Order: sequence, then structure tokens, then C-alpha cells
Amino acid sequence: MLKVAFIGLHHWHAPFYMEAMRNMDYPIAAVADPDPEMVEFRAQAGGTDAPRYTDYEKMLAEVKPDFIFAHAPHDEMTDLAQWLVDHDLPFHMEKPMGLSWEKLAPVAEQARAKGLWNAVALVSRQYGIVRRLRDMGEDAGRVARYYYGLFAGPPVRYPDWKCEWMLQPERTGAGPLWNFGAHVIDLFLMLGRSPIVEVQANWTYHVHNLPVEDLCTIRMTNADGVVGIGEVSYTTPAGYERFFSISTDKLQVCTPTLGKGTIKRFDGKHEEIDGAEFDDVYPVQTKEVLECFEQGTAPIADMDDMVATLRVMEAAKKSAQTGQPVCIEQ
Repeated sequence: MLKVAFIGLHHWHAPFYMEAMRNMDYPIAAVADPDPEMVEFRAQAGGTDAPRYTDYEKMLAEVKPDFIFAHAPHDEMTDLAQWLVDHDLPFHMEKPMGLSWEKLAPVAEQARAKGLWNAVALVSRQYGIVRRLRDMGEDAGRVARYYYGLFAGPPVRYPDWKCEWMLQPERTGAGPLWNFGAHVIDLFLMLGRSPIVEVQANWTYHVHNLPVEDLCTIRMTNADGVVGIGEVSYTTPAGYERFFSISTDKLQVCTPTLGKGTIKRFDGKHEEIDGAEFDDVYPVQTKEVLECFEQGTAPIADMDDMVATLRVMEAAKKSAQTGQPVCIEQ
């Protein structure tokens, strides 16, 4: 079995992967973060008694991990990715891997030049319907329209999870745009199979009156002239609500879930899908990441995918701030 370590525990998703490994009976070799209180807090949340470290270099020397699950506040992610690449450590990192695509891009280039295996948590790709559309490839047809709305509960939960930085735009990048906007953008890029060339976005603050926005609406136009609409928000009183709809020249999907639903085809060969939904994706992601690395196969998404997505996120932020559409040169 691989020696798997967790680092950068200031992100609340770390325990999701720890718990998945525990349910797989897959031991965790170490957990590490410079903040000893955070190490203990996340390790307990993830149900692991793995050795605790506050010094990454010491952890490397003593544990010699084969693979790293990396999590950190958004403003620290790119530097952490650089450290992992510099140390030739294969890894999986939580999205969005930073605040600037121009800073992340050279790290991705270095990893590619080294042949260093890496993955990013663009986990919407794991939902049952999305997996089926992805597996279809070109047989899914040419995208004609796209909509994905992802609405979450109030952001006051983040301080409860010791993630106060999520309410500080200088550290998190933005509100829901930087939290889960990556999923909305990534799926349009992946399913549309065309780069996004123009972005227009709008955001509002008057639901919670916090430094981060409550809602961001994104209008994306790709190089084929297809428009994709994304909405992300902290506007539900509790829990999550999602709406996904896509049309191609061969099929249509319209569903409030992405794990279960019907793929309706113009040829009448409709498909009922029942797959991973919501938090179910984290065990799937954990298992697939470890298996792909062990087998030497490509991950479901890597840093190059995140660079392309982060570039659109930055364009959406600029558009929302200026009130003007932003063109993305290819």
C-alpha cells in the first residue's frame, strides 16, 4: 500500500478524504500542518489517529510518503503546489489551487515537464450523469446550451469549521465564485470541448452583507459561439440546491441532481442514470485518485484543467467588478 499523507489542513475538505480512506481500510501515514491545533482538529474530524506533524520537511524525512493529499486556504495553494512539485511529490489538491492562473500555470508546466502525477478536486466530474456524458465523449454530441446553478447555505458555517479566511476576499479570492464556481466553469469547458473566449458576470452582496458576494451569475461564450450560464450563491437558508441542464444535437439533460436522472436522446434511446451524488463523490474521488496513481493512468482532472478554469474565474471576477465583459485571448 502507498504511504499517503495529508498536508495543509486549514481547508474543511481534508476530513472528507480522510474519512473515505478510513472506510476503504486504507491507512493514513501522517497528517501535517504548521498549526498544531488545526492538525488535531482536522484529524479528529477525519477519524484518524495517524502521526501528527507541524513540520513538512520533518514529516517527509521520517514518513517518506508516496502520495500527498494537499489542502490549504486559497491564497496559500499555489505556493504549496510549487513546494510539492519542487519535492517531486505526487499529489491531489483541493480546487481552486490559488488566486491567479498566471502564477499557477508555470507550476503546472514544471509538473508536466517532470512527468509528476497530479490531480485536482474538480469533483463535479464524478457525478453519475456527468461521468456518463464524459464517457460518451463525442457521442454526446455538440453542445448547444448549458446551465449549471449551485446554491449553498449561509457562509457563517465557515468560521464554525475554523475557516474564517473564507470570508476574507483577499485570502479566498471571492465568495461562491471562488468556492464552487470552478465546478460550474469546468463542466462547461469539459462538455463543450471549446475554450471560453468571453465572460460577463454580475454579483450581489445584499443577502448576508459580508465582504464576500452572496451570488455570482456568469455568462460564458466559447470559441464555437455557444453560451453557458452559471450561477453560484450562498442564498439557500440551509443545505444545497442544484440545477443542471445541457442540450446537444443528440441529447438533453435537465435535473436538480447530477447523480441521478434521465439522459433523453433524439434517437429515443433514453438512459436512466443512478450514480454518485453530492458528498458521495468524495469516496469515489479518493478511490479513483489512488487507483489511477498506482496504475499510472491519468487523473480525472489535473493542474492544466485547473489553470484553464481559474483563468475564467479571474475573468468573471474582473467582469463583476467592472460591469464589463472580459475577453480571454487564446
